[in-house]
Amino acid sequence: MAYRPGYAWLLLPLLAVLGAFFYAGGVFGRYFWGYLGLMHLWVLLFTLGFGIVIALFPAQQKPAPESAIPEGVFWDSVLLLLGALAISALFYDRYFLRGIDYLSVGVAKGRALLNQGGHESSAFSVLGNFFLYSYLFPLIGAIIMWEERNSRVRLAIIGVALLELVAVTYVMGGRTAILLTIVVCLGSVVVRGFLGKRHKPASLNYSKLLVLGAVSLVAFSVFFLFRSRAFGDGSSLSYYTNICGHLTSGTLLKCDFGVYSGPWSDLANYLHLTLLYGSHGTWLTEDIVQSGISVGWITPQGLFAVFFERLGMEPPPAAFEGFWVPASASLINDFGLAGMLCFAVAFGMLTGVVAGYLRSGRINVAAYALVFAISFWFLSFLIFPTNIPGFVLSVCLGVFLWGAQLVFTMMRALISERYP
Repeated sequence: MAYRPGYAWLLLPLLAVLGAFFYAGGVFGRYFWGYLGLMHLWVLLFTLGFGIVIALFPAQQKPAPESAIPEGVFWDSVLLLLGALAISALFYDRYFLRGIDYLSVGVAKGRALLNQGGHESSAFSVLGNFFLYSYLFPLIGAIIMWEERNSRVRLAIIGVALLELVAVTYVMGGRTAILLTIVVCLGSVVVRGFLGKRHKPASLNYSKLLVLGAVSLVAFSVFFLFRSRAFGDGSSLSYYTNICGHLTSGTLLKCDFGVYSGPWSDLANYLHLTLLYGSHGTWLTEDIVQSGISVGWITPQGLFAVFFERLGMEPPPAAFEGFWVPASASLINDFGLAGMLCFAVAFGMLTGVVAGYLRSGRINVAAYALVFAISFWFLSFLIFPTNIPGFVLSVCLGVFLWGAQLVFTMMRALISERYP
């Protein structure tokens, strides 16, 4: 019987959409129906494009062979070493060249000092940033080939990757690495289905996943605690009110809620703030849906920050700079409704091509490409993914590693032919 992977992942983001919709409605007493409708339209269009293309590929008759992802630990070790060297290079650049004393000022002020300075990027900074997310690729391989990897090797890879995640988060002073790691892991779980595997490895029970989810939520909240103590008066309620005021500036929404007292008030306010920060795209999307195209651009902001400004190009006027605007709303703002419709269908079709190629061709690069395509899909409900520098750099690093592997394979083949 032909194997057909489940497609529930296409609708999984709607759970987060509904959560953001009801959360925002509950705290502000107003429901953003334009946001809810646009997110459903975004899912429908992407699914339409994906479904049209994937139907053209033959159904997979049996699970993919173990060679879909290399089992050897050599390349994983090399990538984890590259990641460690990249973190060391960035720390050297920040601490010794730029003079940011993380040990004294803390993570939050360290990030602020990093953004304030007019320092030119050193070679340590350039190479460090480019290879910073190398740990993602061994992590992807460990999840996809969970059953085929030795348990000790798998544990070592995941353990080192998580240590590097903590180090990256510390050096960069933000939550981008945590968010990026979460969506890449989710993308890897989905890809397992296309390779004929169970989405959830048998040894990874739901209680462990629940613990991981809780730890991730607390990790996001801890950053608000650090920033509150670094820049505020240390009160979780006042910091919560200030951030809420920033996220709702220019609107009629009132930030008249929060936990005033009690033994759990700080934890409640910081967790509450995490939910507020993650859902502020609801009213921003509503504003774009109602007002149409603004005078500024959203989608190219991240690309200019990572690449184009370094080439001396003048960035276009920005809209909603510093905020998380979902991809569908960003595209409507920049290219109108027709542009959003075309992009959603086209990206769904592109993802379908990669998924179909993996299902029938079973090659290494398609597995990683599909992981990042699905990660793009999940992130699009929060922000246009190219506005996350870490995501852009990770994709560029993946292309670089693929090219390096091709060159290495060709050289090894030539040497084998010449010196059998």
